[in-house]
Amino acid sequence: MRSSSRPTVRRRGTDSRRHLPDYLAPGLKLLFVGINPGFVSAAAGHYYANPRNPFWRLLYEAGLTPAQLRPDEDGRMVELGYGLTDIVKRPSRGAGDLKSREFAANRLRLKRIVQYFKPRAVCFNSKTAFEGYFGKKAFCGFGPQPVTLANSPVFVLPSTSPANAAVPLSVKRRYFRNLQKWLEALD
Repeated sequence: MRSSSRPTVRRRGTDSRRHLPDYLAPGLKLLFVGINPGFVSAAAGHYYANPRNPFWRLLYEAGLTPAQLRPDEDGRMVELGYGLTDIVKRPSRGAGDLKSREFAANRLRLKRIVQYFKPRAVCFNSKTAFEGYFGKKAFCGFGPQPVTLANSPVFVLPSTSPANAAVPLSVKRRYFRNLQKWLEALD
């Protein structure tokens, strides 16, 4: 990995419809880690591109971004101090299509990203992504976790995926607001 003050876009694979780029830069205030791209996001080439996914809306409503970004503006996240990646880079219809070995195979990649770029904190956008890295026993409810990833504190949000319809939007909104307050308290 190279060192520079410019944002770094790391591409995995050559087909951006298949693998979304990592949006990274040194000293981010927060690195968002998703499970993996869904087919809609992979086809669009942008994070959280499914129109039913409220990720971008919730970021704005929680005060984490000054405006509501569109999925095609995902590259702007670095300018705002946020990074984007997924624990598994392979697109799938849903998290249930992923194998535990895919999570295990990507743990070292994610750890190296955090070690190199040193975000102030890491936020997993789902219990599944968090457990894919730390294991099922490590999860202790949504919010701040008692573990760190390469010395960065960790927060877990309920997944914003449309497949996570069991968690109401109001609950997701509350956790995004809690994330914003938690980040302020880290300063």
